[in-house]
Amino acid sequence: MKKLAPILLSLTLAGSLSLPALAASTTANPPTASSAPASGYTLQVNGTETGLEGCMMVPLRALAENLGFTVTWNGSSIRVDSDRVHTDVTPGVDRYVITTSLDGMVGMSAPFSLGCPPCVSNGTTYVPLALFDALLGSEDAITGDSGTISIQTTPSSQIPNPFVSCTTLAEADEQAGFSLTLPADCHISSLSVVPHTMIQANRADGLTIRKAVGSEDISGDYHPYSQSETVSVSGKSITLKGECQLVMVALWTADDYTYAIQSETGLSRDAMLALAAEVA
Repeated sequence: MKKLAPILLSLTLAGSLSLPALAASTTANPPTASSAPASGYTLQVNGTETGLEGCMMVPLRALAENLGFTVTWNGSSIRVDSDRVHTDVTPGVDRYVITTSLDGMVGMSAPFSLGCPPCVSNGTTYVPLALFDALLGSEDAITGDSGTISIQTTPSSQIPNPFVSCTTLAEADEQAGFSLTLPADCHISSLSVVPHTMIQANRADGLTIRKAVGSEDISGDYHPYSQSETVSVSGKSITLKGECQLVMVALWTADDYTYAIQSETGLSRDAMLALAAEVA
């Protein structure tokens, strides 16, 4: 059986998005708010379920800018930013993370997939429509019925901030349910916790140290850096990522936890490894 190709739609935006009809021999059931998400279709042939699902793809820049987002290229990825939340989209990669853009707020979603990777056709980048559900911070932002997709926005649309501020490392350890060991003289400016999930320590110079339950990449930095290597230090297998001989991210796992050090300005290889060796 042939694979279902993504549906590439050129949209005319005027408050609602009109969808073209499919061929008469194939019925696409438009999703409703109470059934399927507005980004996809279940497919029938002559009234019989096929078990196939279609992913609705929309032009990224045209829709994002109509919703008040800015769209900029960052090397091989595309940044979509509302000044409240942002995501980096990479053509061909079905992996997305939504991160807060607000100063003083650090929150991010877990990495997720949407069934179709972004793709480029005739110079236009297309993404799954469901990405805008996540960017708008509501599963009800996009609904569809009777051949029309409707998008409702609110000025405060953003992912909730999951972090709780702490004044001491002991308080952070108690909130998280596990402990974080920081390097000596680390000069932490703020501490926050996702209860029972993550501890985050911030330095005033833009350095962030995180420890969390599990093995996911928790750095919050998913830029495709040109330099990457894995180094063994103090029994840890540490992955370093960066550019121009500066390390921006260090990642590793140990026991049932994952760790990340992320620097906004970059550190030397030796400086990053020295920090990582003391974090536990």
